[in-house]
Amino acid sequence: MTFFAGRRHMTIGLLVIAVIVLAIWTMRHLPTGKAKQIDIDVLMRRMTLEQKIGQMVLAGFPGYEAGAEVKTLVEQYHLGGVILMTRNIRDAEQVTRLTQKLQMLAGRNGAGIPLFIAVDQEGGYVARIRFDRRYPGNMALGAARSPDLTRRVAEAMGREMRAAGINMNFAPVVDVNSNPNNPVIGVRSYGEQPRLVAELGAAYVAGLHDAGVVATTKHFPGHGDTAQDSHIALPTVPHERQRLEQVELYPFREVIAAGTDAIMTAHVTFPAIEPTAGLPATLSDKVLTNLLRQELGFSGLVITDAMEMKAIVNNFGVGEAAVKAVQAGADIVLVGWPDDWRMAVQVFEALTQAARQGMISPERIDTSLRRILEVKQRFQLWDEASWALPLTKEQQTQAQQISEEAALAAITLVRDQNKRLPLEKKQRILVVAPSISGVSAAEDADHPSVVLADVLRSHLETVGKISYPSRPDQASITQIVTEAARYDIVVLATYYAWATAYSGQVQLVQDLIAAGREPIVIALREPYDLIKFPSVGTYLAAYSANPETLAAVAAVLTGKAEAKGLLPVSLPGLYQAP
Repeated sequence: MTFFAGRRHMTIGLLVIAVIVLAIWTMRHLPTGKAKQIDIDVLMRRMTLEQKIGQMVLAGFPGYEAGAEVKTLVEQYHLGGVILMTRNIRDAEQVTRLTQKLQMLAGRNGAGIPLFIAVDQEGGYVARIRFDRRYPGNMALGAARSPDLTRRVAEAMGREMRAAGINMNFAPVVDVNSNPNNPVIGVRSYGEQPRLVAELGAAYVAGLHDAGVVATTKHFPGHGDTAQDSHIALPTVPHERQRLEQVELYPFREVIAAGTDAIMTAHVTFPAIEPTAGLPATLSDKVLTNLLRQELGFSGLVITDAMEMKAIVNNFGVGEAAVKAVQAGADIVLVGWPDDWRMAVQVFEALTQAARQGMISPERIDTSLRRILEVKQRFQLWDEASWALPLTKEQQTQAQQISEEAALAAITLVRDQNKRLPLEKKQRILVVAPSISGVSAAEDADHPSVVLADVLRSHLETVGKISYPSRPDQASITQIVTEAARYDIVVLATYYAWATAYSGQVQLVQDLIAAGREPIVIALREPYDLIKFPSVGTYLAAYSANPETLAAVAAVLTGKAEAKGLLPVSLPGLYQAP
């Protein structure tokens, strides 16, 4: 009996050990369930001043690997986060290896705190990750008018980020594009209606949360009504407070209520809030503390826009600006965005010196540090198993379906006065499309959109194609008009034609009309192009040149699908946004 009782106890003991081992394995290898908990108070007490300051800096670095530059930032300066740009991203496998190495590097150094790994993944023309599929940008989602679709798009993008080890998105943009001449927001905005922007922005935040990604709403208090790009100048929004409440601030109030984790500041002056001439919102305590924290009740992370943008460096030193930003209420300073990682060292040293001299109090640093650590804990960044969450085949299939659904839902048939659509199978079609390149520093270059012709060839018998520079000269225009004479229909894609620098596209349209070849025009960015050639009778707005979007355009042109999108912005003198 004793023998069997002993065996029974031993068996029970082995079972207990097995359960413990399984529990440990589950905690370390599964992203679901109870997150690994860190005692933040204990962690903060054992951190040095330099380690605390490092957590308040998020920086860029060069290359596809974790090279000497980023190792220096993490090992010597205790960097709290990195931003990945196109220069860091080659393919999914490479990015995943990079992010894992970065997290292991952070875990071995200093206080062992995991990194925020951030990216600008807005969709459309601002999308650093371009692996298997691409998603429409905000103005396309504004045309689709569906919070549910916006949420699913954000979740699909978020899951692709987490699969690559990226845990923070610098999105959504909730700037209201009330100024048609805005050179930097434009197609990145959901539209000109504050309520629509707020509704879709909140849905985007929810979608990122569904995927386990930190949402960073931008650019507070609003960059939509500017005629200057803060990458190259210091813009001003001159409106009175009442107007700001109704337009610029409204979406931020709603997205804060929806639970956005972070808000990125705008390098823009707002005299109605901060009367000090030339002091941008990023450096203003009246904006970041009085307005954002106290009036709007935001308790999450405040992150600066990149501190080497011209709006800052043309007026302040990078280190000086970093100190002012933290004094104003910023928790994290973003630096090293374009190309010079050493600016992050300048920021670290300036903040450390300011802290030692009493210009930034220990309490101020600890307040920001606690916010940072709480967000990292909430998103389970201490759990190695959550660093990269591979996509299942089902999720990959769903993501492709969502990207295609969103692209088609956005296509807007603004007018077809002479009923030229759908195109007929036997018509000879010439597709004329621009070579695409970014129009602001926030954007990356894209591929030539003549792939529209390749898509159309699957529907039509005779399709020719010509690629033209987005700023065509008269020789290019003459060549296109001459070639157009050989075809029945010209389908012309335009890109930023409303802007003065791209006026050659307007001349191209006018010359085609004069030659008796009035084109069917498709706007690949903002729909404002029609304002420059209002006599065009058939006009579609596509909002991007992604392959999924061009396939949707082809389906609409050939009658295989219906254009259901609605204008998210008005075309002054022509159409009001519904």
